[in-house]
Amino acid sequence: MQVTLNVNSNQYIFDVEKNETLLTVLRERLKLTGAKPGCLTGDCGACKVIVDGKAEDSCMLLARNMEGKQIETIESLAKPGKLHPIQEA
Repeated sequence: MQVTLNVNSNQYIFDVEKNETLLTVLRERLKLTGAKPGCLTGDCGACKVIVDGKAEDSCMLLARNMEGKQIETIESLAKPGKLHPIQEA
């Protein structure tokens, strides 16, 4: 299935598997490794991203359901030459 994802204000088109998670797409296809695979059950929060302004566990979200949503990762917070306080922590 083909989806268009808006990640960190950039659009990407992918063919995704029916059960492929947003976490997998972010890490393996976009090489955005800020979201970490922790428990993979939505309990630990290591894979948190912002989806339409709300914190979500990317391990629990199917990539095919993310079309039309605004996805932000920790990588989007930095300004050139300066880390965001969350990144510094």
